[in-house]
Amino acid sequence: MNLRKLSIGEMASLNHISKQALRLYDKMGLLSPIEINDKTGYRYYSIGQSATLDMIQYYKEIGFSLNDIKERLNEMNLNTMPEVLQERYEYSEREMKKLKINQTAILRSIDSFNRYMSLPQIGTIFYEYIPERSIYVYNTGADFFSYSYYEYEYYLRMFKDHLEENGFPTTYFANVGTIVRSRYFNEGYPELHSDEVFVFIDNNINIKLPVETIPAGTYISMCCDVFEEEKDYAIKLFAEMRKNNLRPLGDYFCEVVTEYPDGENGQRKIFYKMQVRIK
Repeated sequence: MNLRKLSIGEMASLNHISKQALRLYDKMGLLSPIEINDKTGYRYYSIGQSATLDMIQYYKEIGFSLNDIKERLNEMNLNTMPEVLQERYEYSEREMKKLKINQTAILRSIDSFNRYMSLPQIGTIFYEYIPERSIYVYNTGADFFSYSYYEYEYYLRMFKDHLEENGFPTTYFANVGTIVRSRYFNEGYPELHSDEVFVFIDNNINIKLPVETIPAGTYISMCCDVFEEEKDYAIKLFAEMRKNNLRPLGDYFCEVVTEYPDGENGQRKIFYKMQVRIK
């Protein structure tokens, strides 16, 4: 093996990259062969050029694009390198935070599906202890009980835009729930009015908007999977409370446990749990 004149295959093998990568680097002006045989078209490299490949690999690993790497190699100003690397470090920090948020979102989804599997069947009233939760609430100005699913979906677009405008990660727009405030309860007979939506908030998200706490306690709950049937099921839930002399201690929450697009009817398939903290 002539270390001063390596074939493209030898150069690729020694540096654990593909021949296609070397051809791309040549095309982009990142690293060109020291010689190309005019007759055969064979490309030859010097092993000394491995230093450039090492630098390209390093920059790729810390997140630079090939175009950025080309710019860095062309400049190769040691005086500006600390600033460049500091910028890359700060970028990596931001990406790590995003990944952590995404990990939390994945775990939240796994938990939702596991709860879906273990919940009682639709229409069954049950009691459960639920720990304290944090939510972010948004007022849409529209009563969902007065509209169809399609208007509901329209106001979800508004909520999604609001979340994005206020720096929420996209992963937070999932399993959006609704609220009926306790001020609409009248001796256990609710006026079903819901103009607020909410998402659960994790401790690792830093937002400058007010977050609301749902207290821990015993809740009376019921599940459903049809958007249009929530009103009827909510009436049954409150009827059960009156029957057993149970007093509501807070708001009514309709928590979406799981959801997925239903290709057959072009809608969102929702499995939700209605719940009220009781005494």
